Amino acid sequence: MNSSQWPREFPGAHWYNEEEENAVLNVIRRGTPFRHYGLNTPEYVASFEKAACEFYDVKYALGVNSGTGALITAITALGMGPGCEVILPSFMWVATVTAIVNANAIPVICEIDDSFTMDPVDLEKKITPRTKLILVVHMAGVPCQMDAIMNIANRHGIKVLEDVAQCNGGLFQGKKLGTFGDVGMFSLQLNKNMTTGEGGLVVTDNDLMYERLQTAHDTGYIWKDGSPVLPSPESLGWGSGRRMSELIGAVASVQIKKMPSIIEHMRGSYNRIKDFLRSNISDLEFRTLNDPAGHTGPFMIIRLKNEDQAKKAARYMKENGLPSIARLADYGLHIYYNIAQLVNKTPLSPSGNPWNLEKNKNSFYNYGKGACPYSDELFSKSIVIPIPSKLTVEQEKDAADVITKAVLKSRD
Repeated sequence: MNSSQWPREFPGAHWYNEEEENAVLNVIRRGTPFRHYGLNTPEYVASFEKAACEFYDVKYALGVNSGTGALITAITALGMGPGCEVILPSFMWVATVTAIVNANAIPVICEIDDSFTMDPVDLEKKITPRTKLILVVHMAGVPCQMDAIMNIANRHGIKVLEDVAQCNGGLFQGKKLGTFGDVGMFSLQLNKNMTTGEGGLVVTDNDLMYERLQTAHDTGYIWKDGSPVLPSPESLGWGSGRRMSELIGAVASVQIKKMPSIIEHMRGSYNRIKDFLRSNISDLEFRTLNDPAGHTGPFMIIRLKNEDQAKKAARYMKENGLPSIARLADYGLHIYYNIAQLVNKTPLSPSGNPWNLEKNKNSFYNYGKGACPYSDELFSKSIVIPIPSKLTVEQEKDAADVITKAVLKSRD
């Protein structure tokens, strides 16, 4: 297969058409790109937030300017700061840990299990009296074991933030991801199931939390009728200027309606490719799906017998038409030990925070390779394969053929 025949990932972008174009043009023609006021009455961000409340079945949804902005907004609203430890999985994205460090809290890395999401057993082992938040990451299209994780969180009285950036629209036991914990966050960046290029969303069912999210994402105030208003004393704080613009809201309000179809196509391609592979290699190992009906299908992860086989298979796939695949150990800033600023405990400022703050003196952790040995083994022998959102059956068969040959040749 020629690499030019295999589409780039970017799920939502493949579904752009005149609907997104007309929405953006309408914002420009009306001269109203700011969400709270303009030459005409703004409408798109509010429309997107209303659609999000309906889609996720939540009381409140708040659009922000990026996924990173959504994480920082949520962590601020949840009250994280010095003296707080936040547990997150070894397989994530750099922005997830960045948001923790920016709050001057301490990240604590826990193992993943065979689903390549947070291992509930290791999660409980990592809890200390300083643990104030569990940051769940529904990674690469697959939901975490939210029943087990929420049981642990509730038993210990710990708040939960769900990072659903890579599994937007996913389910666990029939319930939308992002709605189990105190806050759910989503990214609308180019690689995501629905995209506005950049953009984000936070959701909650808690009245006070919603007010805190509003103040954290803006100027420290909340908006009513196009003007900033002083919030309740419990919510007054410092904002970070992360409002969503009407231009982003225009695209988002269209894409959220398309997301079920986008997911249906990716999940269908994922399942057919998986069936092809199973018929060709009966002992090929795939990641565990915690809820087979709830995954969204943007990535497939296969496990080889060892690191050497994974390297050989990955090289063959890249050279034969699947250029965007990666051995997980080489998957850049998704892997905890590849994040140099985390491994080196790079300070936010010359004062050395957060790791040298007095309130964090009892939180000493190693972030180098070896901190999560089971995860490290999985990373070394596993390959992640992006599943584009508009594949033909012929492309699916071609991909399965390349993967089959790669795996078999790696065993020679």
